[in-house]
Amino acid sequence: MPYRRVHGNIVVEYKDRRGESIGLAIIYDRDTGMLRVTAPLDVEPTREGLRILLEENFTSTTYKYALDYEGFITVVYDLPGEYVDNARKLKEAILYVIDGVRRILERTRMEEGAETETREEGRD
Repeated sequence: MPYRRVHGNIVVEYKDRRGESIGLAIIYDRDTGMLRVTAPLDVEPTREGLRILLEENFTSTTYKYALDYEGFITVVYDLPGEYVDNARKLKEAILYVIDGVRRILERTRMEEGAETETREEGRD
């Protein structure tokens, strides 16, 4: 995976099988010893979407959903830095976040498809 350093953090671009690009940031906080893998998205949740995200945050043992300062969804996985002592464990954390991103994007596509169908039905 190609990466670059930005202000002491690692920025990664992951391309999935469909060729879609997912941007990730890997951040290590020296003060707390925590490692954060995060994927900011350009998706704003609906009211129903917020309810679903909150429910999933209570059931997920890995990544969590959060909102950034502008109200967009971000997938976040925080774990102790000492846990990630090799590349395999870092890759595992990245894949968990990518799974969370895919779930959001799939749900977004389904909702967009339903909106399109509703608009088209209204024209008939």
